[in-house]
Amino acid sequence: MAIARASFASALMFLAGATVPLLGGVIMIFAPAPLLTYATGFPHALSRISIAIAVATSLVALSAGFAPALGYLVIFGLGAVSMCFMLQRRLAFELIVFGVTMLLVAAGVVLALLWAGSFDALAHLIRRELAGAMAWAEGFYKDLGVETALTPESRAYILETAKWLAPALSVMLVALMVLLNLAVFWRLTGKEQRVGYALFGDLARWSAPEWLVWPLLVSGFGWFIPIQWIANVALDCFLCIMAVYLGQGFAIMAFYFRHLRMPALARGLIYFVTMAQPLLVGLTAIVGLFDLWFDFRRLKGPDAATRNVGNFL
Repeated sequence: MAIARASFASALMFLAGATVPLLGGVIMIFAPAPLLTYATGFPHALSRISIAIAVATSLVALSAGFAPALGYLVIFGLGAVSMCFMLQRRLAFELIVFGVTMLLVAAGVVLALLWAGSFDALAHLIRRELAGAMAWAEGFYKDLGVETALTPESRAYILETAKWLAPALSVMLVALMVLLNLAVFWRLTGKEQRVGYALFGDLARWSAPEWLVWPLLVSGFGWFIPIQWIANVALDCFLCIMAVYLGQGFAIMAFYFRHLRMPALARGLIYFVTMAQPLLVGLTAIVGLFDLWFDFRRLKGPDAATRNVGNFL
């Protein structure tokens, strides 16, 4: 049965995150994809996907217990049903990514607070997990023969910085998860054949909405507010917005790769190298931002009334 295959595949992907090091986390991100493929575009889609989520949650509970099953339901189950709901209403992929990301982040915060008991306990838990991750990374590099030579002061500074950046990193990770699952669904279902509209248009011509530069400027100036928590919130917002412009930077790269007829293998290698180098990531995001004024792809017409083609609002 299709529902059994979708539920089992989703549950198995989620459980892989807890059992398979490194690669399991990547596999787990795609847990909503089988559910979306099974239900979206069919009659009574929300009923179909709700039943599949219930079956998958039961499988996770039987295999790993109540707490992992609750985590699966709140993050991946809720993400799948909300994506299905928005796809059925033929919303633009930008709105789906934004809406589902905000919903899942809010649900994750509530779940984490219920688990930790308070904001202070949650902050302590985050710091402890980050310290454990750092210790694991140092041990990993040591096994490779690379000494990090971090002083206690440097380690404390990195942990404190990472703690304050955790909200931005979480938002970006959830947004990436939603976007990747939409892309997989789009490919597996024959693109427009299932949902009846162009969810992804020509991504090489995609641009962020022009008004997004104003929140970017506000959050940038927010760094200078002499109140620590406000400055940290502004930094998180700034990083999240720059992640959008990073996507625009990659769209510019894709535009010229296509124009130059570059082989797919070479494109993939350049994308990988870019993502692996923080400096290149920053430069790509800056190019995406300055595309607002320089129009590197010449997408805007000569008429001043012609707006950015990526302005989906």
